[in-house]
Amino acid sequence: MMIMTENLTPSTTSRPTTTTRPATPRPAGRTIAVLGLGAMGTAIARALAAAGHQVVVWNRTARPLDELGVERDSAVSVADSPLAALDDADLVVVCVRDHTASRGVVEQLAPALADRVIVNVSTGTPAEAVASAARAAELGARYVTGAVMVPTPMVGTEQCFVIYAGSASDVGEVGALVDALGGTSDVVGDDHAVPPAVDLAMLDIYFAGMYAFLHATALAGAHGVEPGRFLPYAQGIVSTLGGTLPDLTASVETRSYDTGQARLDMCLAFLEKIVASSREVEIDPGLAELVRAASARAATRRPGSTDWDVVAEDFLPPAVG
Repeated sequence: MMIMTENLTPSTTSRPTTTTRPATPRPAGRTIAVLGLGAMGTAIARALAAAGHQVVVWNRTARPLDELGVERDSAVSVADSPLAALDDADLVVVCVRDHTASRGVVEQLAPALADRVIVNVSTGTPAEAVASAARAAELGARYVTGAVMVPTPMVGTEQCFVIYAGSASDVGEVGALVDALGGTSDVVGDDHAVPPAVDLAMLDIYFAGMYAFLHATALAGAHGVEPGRFLPYAQGIVSTLGGTLPDLTASVETRSYDTGQARLDMCLAFLEKIVASSREVEIDPGLAELVRAASARAATRRPGSTDWDVVAEDFLPPAVG
């Protein structure tokens, strides 16, 4: 990932351990509109209010303040339309169900935005995010794409992690949001595809990992190992997996699979045992079968002594030369 430091100079550091601060100074206690009050939009509104900002919220389906978990005499007020929410706002956060909905909101706001920045944290694909940014540019709107990379309980805490993309001048205006959400902010330049690409890639690991854990728990449980008893073993192998990621990264970067540390034929044999053991106790092999099949395909093209990492070639573009 490219990290933008405080003076918006890019570096090639991995995920930062401290919050990236946009360079533009900003006053405390700004007015910020939050459009969309699903779980994430509500969490963002609460974090902004807790940080001392006036927050004006809007939702397509009206929601009373008590449903948002805020007091009626708090810094949060409800607007009856996106344009009404914009009236006194210094910054606009859009967090609706998808990019089709968010583009509709931006189109409503554009004529009245003046110099105010929109931060769109709605979930979408990289292509959708690029299309939304392009539409905002057509409308003359200052626009930042954001991706909140943590569950809602972590928003506003030191565990929060958000990725932003946009021009340096536009990202420089979102400091109040950065500070209120807390934790770490990664500014990745002006490619609006990057925040959702990283977000979805991380979720790819997350959901596959959870599914594998549930399958493994069932497999162990079929042989009398209770879930609580299995948990420490699972945590141990997850730690081991973390230690292998740098080597896997190096393999993908160099497209070289000859370290001899994890032979393809050996790993395929393990995977066949996992699949067979699952079927013995009438558990769907699921993800293990997909990985076994990928390994078997690789074994038809490469010697068994090749590193198992060669399965990555199924996902990579054809090598040049």
